[in-house]
Amino acid sequence: MNILELHKLKGNTYYIDGVTTNIGVYQLTDNDVCLIDTGFANVGPRIYEILKENNWDLKYIINTHCHADHIGANKYLMNMYPNCQMITSQIERAFARDDKLDIGFLYGGYPLDCFDTPLMHIDEQKDILHLSKLPNGITSFRLKGHHYDMVGYKTSDDVYFVADAIGNKDTIYKEHILLIYDVQGYLDSLHMINSLNGNFIVPSHSEPTKNITELVKTNVAKINEIIDLILRLLETPRTLENLVKSIFDYYKIRISYNKLLLITSTVRSYLAYLYRLKLISTKFEDNYLYYYKITEKE
Repeated sequence: MNILELHKLKGNTYYIDGVTTNIGVYQLTDNDVCLIDTGFANVGPRIYEILKENNWDLKYIINTHCHADHIGANKYLMNMYPNCQMITSQIERAFARDDKLDIGFLYGGYPLDCFDTPLMHIDEQKDILHLSKLPNGITSFRLKGHHYDMVGYKTSDDVYFVADAIGNKDTIYKEHILLIYDVQGYLDSLHMINSLNGNFIVPSHSEPTKNITELVKTNVAKINEIIDLILRLLETPRTLENLVKSIFDYYKIRISYNKLLLITSTVRSYLAYLYRLKLISTKFEDNYLYYYKITEKE
């Protein structure tokens, strides 16, 4: 079984190598720290152990966005540290205040209970501070693409926590399609992250590095591969449901409620991106909405 461990990056900046999500630790004083994300709920007790081992008091949990693998342990840790406060961006605060909102956002309506799985479920958080309340030594920056109002954080040690703005290489090769809300925004964020080379960069799901270029290239290549696949598939007009099934079949992805929810939402984002570029269009036929590739003649 993987055991979470604390690692020092630079100065007052550390990270805990989460089983699924890297967790930032920034030392505010000799005794006080803040966390950047907390991972899934089940890692909360081990994070608590690490804080106790170092005689640290948890003052803030600063979240990049409100997915279960980033805020899952918030509730446990805030119960253990009653004076701890949560901070995140304005729209992510709304997602954190309603345990159905993000699932409904991805689903496109009030979600079926079967989509509220442990991989998706979050506990509601009511008292959340705005980014203007960030402690000294930490600044935020916008990371478009993955989620509606996701942000990254820079510490005074020039360490950049870039959340899910860049995908893990192994996950890309295994799962192929990572959750993207805004394809152009995701590409813009990858370009920005690449400009940070020379500083410590901490993705949520990959090892910290000072050279992110190869991982950026892997992400961009996969996005372009998916774009090419969608355009080939849309040489024959398809409904969204048929297109999603064709993508599942092409990549030999085994369907589940979680994957259906995330991949369908992401395919919608790719379609919007291609539509804005005037590479695809839509039509109604027999009360179905079809998507199709625009030919040169059109």
